[in-house]
Amino acid sequence: MKRIVAALTTLLLLLGTCAFAEAPARKTEFPDNTFEKMDDNYRLNVTQRGKVTIFVYDAVTPEGEAYKKTALVYLPYGYDAADTETRYNVLYLMHGSGQNNMEYFKGIGAMSSTSMMLDAMIEKGRIEPLIVVTPTFNITGHDESYGASNFWYEMENYLIPAFEGQYNTYCMDTSPEGIKASRGHRAMAGFSMGSMCTWIVFSHCLDEIAYYMPIAGGFWGSTSTMGPAMQLAESVAAAGYTKDDFFIYAGCGGPGDVAYDGMNDLIDSMSTLTDTFVMCENFRDGNLYYTQCDGGHSRNTVEMIMYASLPTFFDD
Repeated sequence: MKRIVAALTTLLLLLGTCAFAEAPARKTEFPDNTFEKMDDNYRLNVTQRGKVTIFVYDAVTPEGEAYKKTALVYLPYGYDAADTETRYNVLYLMHGSGQNNMEYFKGIGAMSSTSMMLDAMIEKGRIEPLIVVTPTFNITGHDESYGASNFWYEMENYLIPAFEGQYNTYCMDTSPEGIKASRGHRAMAGFSMGSMCTWIVFSHCLDEIAYYMPIAGGFWGSTSTMGPAMQLAESVAAAGYTKDDFFIYAGCGGPGDVAYDGMNDLIDSMSTLTDTFVMCENFRDGNLYYTQCDGGHSRNTVEMIMYASLPTFFDD
């Protein structure tokens, strides 16, 4: 009997050390979602600058075609690859049509308005230090529509396991179980066609990602009918999740944004499906927030929505 008890004790201790068994608790307190515009001088007088590096990984299309991809990576000030005790949330940020993985970060050693904003938000205590990855849906030999609509497959099977197996994220085990256990520390965002891509990722990757930031782009083929919203709701049920298991902070650039009507139609339709999508001013009370700013269809809108939404993201 003593041997059995000892064996069971050892097993429990081993299970307790598994990365996916020690996932931090879900967030119980959120700041209000209410859109707050960033001050024009917010990026100034910042001394702690992050750095941008390059990440290269291999992927395969759903049809079996192998290809190589490159993403840019923003690492916050103080990130130390050797410090495996400190873990970071990750935002995957997708560009729009006609753009590429350098849209938000201009390369190694180069500052951009996006990286300067992140530096300021971290140094001034608006958000915890995080990693931001800017991949691309572009695949040589395929059009943008193919790449954007199939990026979920690349993200689920190649990008997340490869990237988070190398960097100090909350995913300490890149098995499907380990990635699922850390889903509350992972977000997907995208602009324009990248927003359409984000909605598609939502419909396929709820096991991997809990937080979503679609900006200025409706669901693929979105119209004023209930079709796209219902498809999103059905994807939640099919994945075995409920309205308590994900959060969407959506936005667009106001009436001057070419995506204005499409986004409004989609959000209006989603808001009627209250078993799945619950509009709210604080994620404590629901899972869907929609805002508009005056940035039009531009990167300025992306940065304004990021500034407003990132404080509400990620589990504790």
